Amino acid sequence: MTNPFAFGNATAPAPTASAPAQPPASAPVAAPATLAIDTPPTAPAAAPTPAGDDPFSAPAPQAARGPRVRDMYGRLLLVIPHKLEEDLPNRLQPGTTQDRLTADVIILDGGEIQYGGKPEATPPVPHTKTVATPFKSERMFLSQRGLISQCREALAKRLQGQPGMVLGRLTTGEAKEAGQNAPFLLSPPTDEDKALARQYLAQVDPFA
Repeated sequence: MTNPFAFGNATAPAPTASAPAQPPASAPVAAPATLAIDTPPTAPAAAPTPAGDDPFSAPAPQAARGPRVRDMYGRLLLVIPHKLEEDLPNRLQPGTTQDRLTADVIILDGGEIQYGGKPEATPPVPHTKTVATPFKSERMFLSQRGLISQCREALAKRLQGQPGMVLGRLTTGEAKEAGQNAPFLLSPPTDEDKALARQYLAQVDPFA
C-alpha cells in the first residue's frame, strides 16, 4: 500500500525525450538566368477560305446595253447629241480614223424592239433581249458618217446652251461604191412623227 504521506521520498518523473532537431532550412536556389533573344513577330495565318466562298469572280461576258443602230431600222428616232470626237483610230480598219458622236437616242415608235444578237451574221445569232418603246439609249456611240453629219447642227446648238435635237426615221441611203454598205440616214419626219415626238416631250424631259 502506498504511503500517502511519503512526499519527500517521491521520485520525479523521467524527463520526456525532446524531438530530434530539424536541419536548418536551406535558402532557395535561384534558377540560372536566361538571355532573352528578340525574335520577329510571326504574322497571323490567313483564315482558310471556306469552300464555295471564293472572293474572286471571273469577268462577266460583255452584254449589249441596248439596241444597235441597225436594230433601230425603220423606227422614229429622237437624237440628242452631246459630244463629237474626230479622227479617232478605227479599230475595224487599222491605219484609218473615224469620227464618233456621243448622243442619247430615243426610239419613239414601233412597239417592242429586240436586241442582243446578230441575226445578220453567218450563222445568225438570234436576239436575246426585248424592251418596250419609247426607249432611251443613253450616251450611245454613233460612228456612221451620215448620222454624224445630220446631227452637227443640233450639236452646235447644244454647245451654245440651246435644246438641239434631231428627229427622223432611220433608213438607208445609197452606197457610194460597189461592195460598200449603204449608209444609215434619218429621213425627214412627217407631221404625225412630229406630233408623236411632242407627245413624248410633254411627258419626259429628255435633258434631265
